[in-house]
Amino acid sequence: MRLTSGERRPGRRGSGAPPALLALAVVLAASPVPAADLADGRCFDFTRKVVEPLRPAIPLIPGRDNHVFGTSAAGVGWASGRVVLDMPVAAVYANLLDHRNVKDMTKTTITTTVVDRPDYMAFHLVKIVLTLRALFLKMEVPWTEAWAFSLVEGTAEAPRRIVVSYQKVAGTDHIKRECGSYVLQAREDGTTDLSLYEEVKADRRSARDTRDMHRGIVRNLRIPNRVAGPAVPGVAPH
Repeated sequence: MRLTSGERRPGRRGSGAPPALLALAVVLAASPVPAADLADGRCFDFTRKVVEPLRPAIPLIPGRDNHVFGTSAAGVGWASGRVVLDMPVAAVYANLLDHRNVKDMTKTTITTTVVDRPDYMAFHLVKIVLTLRALFLKMEVPWTEAWAFSLVEGTAEAPRRIVVSYQKVAGTDHIKRECGSYVLQAREDGTTDLSLYEEVKADRRSARDTRDMHRGIVRNLRIPNRVAGPAVPGVAPH
């Protein structure tokens, strides 16, 4: 199993713990992800409201982002992150409704269908087409993900905790397994404690790739004035 931690960034909330304690925290945080639990197949039953993330969050390290990753004996890569975003939960939620913030739009096209599910804040079916090019060859890889947004604490107007769950539900055999979670938790200073987790088994996709994807998503979410995604039922192509 390979582990790494995130890059240091300026922070207002004090200095970090001693390196030895941080290393121990990272190892302990990774332990809830045993290889035996990472089997092929779907992770969530969306017929029932999902209110817990796929895996427990890793520790929040003051003043820096925390990212770890690893690969199980079965070849399932996983990555987990935890960061603080300088915006309220409602703003992070609005940004996550726009799936362009979590995909590499230089290589993909997406079409989001908003499904009416009263038990969820929002429920999306996201059709994705990844275009791969090599020399004179071009290949399109299509698949569909289901995304469920659950209000756990607070109100729709003033959410304090939202759990976002997603998984591949159809499409290419190149992706054997893909599922993950985001947890948005309000902090007393008005910022958001965001945890991210994904596990995936796919051709030419490593756990490090997933860690790097998480870092890119966090960078996107930190850009001011992001455009929110679909807010009413319908179809939104991107």
